[in-house]
Amino acid sequence: MKNILSAILLFIMSSQNQVFAQKVTEFELHQLKALQGIEKFGVYVWDMEGNHNVDDLSPSTIEKFVHSALRGAKIESVPFTDARGITGAPSLEVSVRVWQKRNVDSYAYSVIARFIQDAKLLRTNITHYSAIVWERDDIGHAEKNDLTLSPL
Repeated sequence: MKNILSAILLFIMSSQNQVFAQKVTEFELHQLKALQGIEKFGVYVWDMEGNHNVDDLSPSTIEKFVHSALRGAKIESVPFTDARGITGAPSLEVSVRVWQKRNVDSYAYSVIARFIQDAKLLRTNITHYSAIVWERDDIGHAEKNDLTLSPL
């Protein structure tokens, strides 16, 4: 789990500098351009669902981990409620779901990371529509000791 979240955060951090260094699809290029020029953004962890007995996996714990990982990568983040005060209201939303296999320390998980900003629709001049401008997801399997979130 820690490795998955770290990989997602490293992708965000490196995507702006590597956009021209690697071949990307037109859609991926559009997504990366939508993230350019953002100095800081909010972080929100939602939808912590599933069936598990891992006590340290909660929305607040995961949110602290994401903020810590971003700080470690020299990316400024703010609480989600403060993001509305930033031009464009940029926010990273993370959804984590963990399911425990019956009576053993074996877990299936899914992680979805979405970057959301205010966008203006071409068909109307009304602003403040929130739009997903970047999204990645992953599913996998982990043992209980791999689900522990330790500070980076």
